[in-house]
Amino acid sequence: MSAKRVSRTLAVATGLALVLSLYSCAFTSDLSGSLVGKVMVAGSSIPIPGAIVECEGVAAVSAADGAYSLEGIPPGDRVVFASAGGYAGYSEVVAVEESTLHDIYMAVFIGPARLFGYVSHATLGPLEGAAVQIGDMVVVTDSLGYYEYPNLEQISYFMTVTKEGYRSFSQHVLPTSEDFQFDVIVKKLATATLWSIADAKVHKSSPDTNFGDEPGLNLFNNEIFHERFYIRFSLVGIEETAEPSTATLRLYNTWEESSEEPRTILVGSLIESWHELVVTWTDSPQTTGASIVHSTYEDRWYEIAVGTFFSDWLTGGEENFGLIVDTSVDHVAGRFIFASREHEEEDKRAHVVLNYAW
Repeated sequence: MSAKRVSRTLAVATGLALVLSLYSCAFTSDLSGSLVGKVMVAGSSIPIPGAIVECEGVAAVSAADGAYSLEGIPPGDRVVFASAGGYAGYSEVVAVEESTLHDIYMAVFIGPARLFGYVSHATLGPLEGAAVQIGDMVVVTDSLGYYEYPNLEQISYFMTVTKEGYRSFSQHVLPTSEDFQFDVIVKKLATATLWSIADAKVHKSSPDTNFGDEPGLNLFNNEIFHERFYIRFSLVGIEETAEPSTATLRLYNTWEESSEEPRTILVGSLIESWHELVVTWTDSPQTTGASIVHSTYEDRWYEIAVGTFFSDWLTGGEENFGLIVDTSVDHVAGRFIFASREHEEEDKRAHVVLNYAW
């Protein structure tokens, strides 16, 4: 074959190869698919930035708004993968076309957790026999106050801790690691009966007379005659960590001619010191302003809730100057004469039953 003919044959072959190559490229481009969408937290529209999304060797990282885009993916059913710190791995078969919208929802990773800790009292130390409950599961602390739940997940649990004689503890607990320690300090329940250490009635009709050594504490107000009294209880012996749950002022009415209709009782906190053998109507100590307190009548005892005042004294930093017990104008209700601390029958003297935890 002549050199001229060979050259012509090569030229034709080269041209044909070029045409086939261009045709192949065009065909591949026409069949190229893409994926666009957002990566979000499962069950929400919260974006997950920084997630790695991959399909058929093509990868992208989601933006601050969770958006991602993958180009050049062969059309057809393809597996899309996604990963992000703190989230369970994601994979799903997607029918990829020329332009495919596909949002990815990733579940928060829930790892295993061992929840353990110690139950104790701040002063008394470890508590044995405390019941630590999560849902229907209950474990009991050992001699060191130790409890353990070895097979939990890293999700929120509502925990309650109970032990007879102690205030129950309740709180949501979220283990954030495979070994998560959660210690509980509980307070011991206590009841104290506080007897009056000072009490004195004052009369508007005798403004300069002291009645601090009498056996009765009068309560009356019909606009013409107005009688009220002051009373104080010592908190000596109550633990510094005490938190009152209830405090009930108990007053015994000794006045047999009193009306059957209970007279309104007003109680306020005193903000100045006073002495039971000196105080009179004229020099009455200032108060925070009396407020109506609902009382219940049982036999001849009147019981009045005064927990707010004791809470202020024990936990609020307020100084204990005692209480004022007063009454509003009432032309029908009779007089109360409550037993004071000088009353001859000791078991009828005014006192407070204080329930607290410390």
